[in-house]
Amino acid sequence: MPLLQRLLTLTRFTLGALTALYCVGLVAILYGLEYHAESHPFLSTGMYLPPWGWLLPLVLLAPPSALFYARLLLPQVVCVPLVLFGFMDIRWHGPHASINPTVKIVTNNIGQAKVTGFKDFADLQKADLIALQDAGAGRGPEIAKAYPDRYIVVKDQFTLISKFPVRAADALPWPDPLDPRQRVAAWFEVEAHGQPLLIFVVHMPTPRDQINAMKGLGAFSALLGSDGGHGDTIRKENEEFFRNQFDLAQKLVNVTRTTKVPFIVCGDFNVPTHGKTYRLYRENWTEAFNERGSGVGATFPGNSSLPAWMRLDNIYCSKNGLAPIQAEAEEHRKGQHLSMAATFELAGRRK
Repeated sequence: MPLLQRLLTLTRFTLGALTALYCVGLVAILYGLEYHAESHPFLSTGMYLPPWGWLLPLVLLAPPSALFYARLLLPQVVCVPLVLFGFMDIRWHGPHASINPTVKIVTNNIGQAKVTGFKDFADLQKADLIALQDAGAGRGPEIAKAYPDRYIVVKDQFTLISKFPVRAADALPWPDPLDPRQRVAAWFEVEAHGQPLLIFVVHMPTPRDQINAMKGLGAFSALLGSDGGHGDTIRKENEEFFRNQFDLAQKLVNVTRTTKVPFIVCGDFNVPTHGKTYRLYRENWTEAFNERGSGVGATFPGNSSLPAWMRLDNIYCSKNGLAPIQAEAEEHRKGQHLSMAATFELAGRRK
């Protein structure tokens, strides 16, 4: 019996220590992902990983805890809502009734998908505006054939399909650092219900190369590599990419600060709902899904065997002149990027 008692005590101590280590580590990681993600390759890569993965250690901790030290289940269980509701940004809002005229917009990066793969969702939403990325002039004929009764304007890689007249449009003068032939944003001015409305459509640079560099031995190199070596290169390229990403975001925010009319900003931001760049957007604009969405609102990756887990494709509006009353992410379609839809009420800010 003394031996069994000592083994039980040791088991409980070990489980307690592992639970404490996990809980403290989880809080530290989630805090780092929220406020310092762009500062280190591990955190910046972690932003793009499935968030429920941070709960996987509980699969190993919970069963022995239930058998030998049940009180440890309480802190372990607390970690679940911390990730689901504190980190994954799950929302439970419903649509809001409107008093004033409304505008509904759908955004999609058609990228590697079928050119009109977005159409079923956009038609279901009865969208007034459809903002497409990776949709340059070469894809115009097929889009025009699908929407013969709409205004269709193409600027650089961006296409706007509109029920409303388009008064002016142009690409903003910022090249994609990864492909200088393309611009990262364009603007379109439409006349919606007799009012001017600006639509900014974006396609920010992808961190694909930075994430791929962290696969396999790259992660160890980034952690342990000395100055001047391969790990140092990974760290510097990571730092440069996210600095450029933030600089482009700051330029876009500065442009919207000078506008005199209500505006919508939508597209493929290539930023999940964490980190410094995302907070910059949230601080300056109103995020439709955050205000009026329900669920996770994930749009990427839509072609994975797992459910999509990131809201890279997003829709925001100005803090004055527009108010979101409904937001919804596309589901049940196989495509690299799923669409996002949002409805806005004009002329007034709802409480």
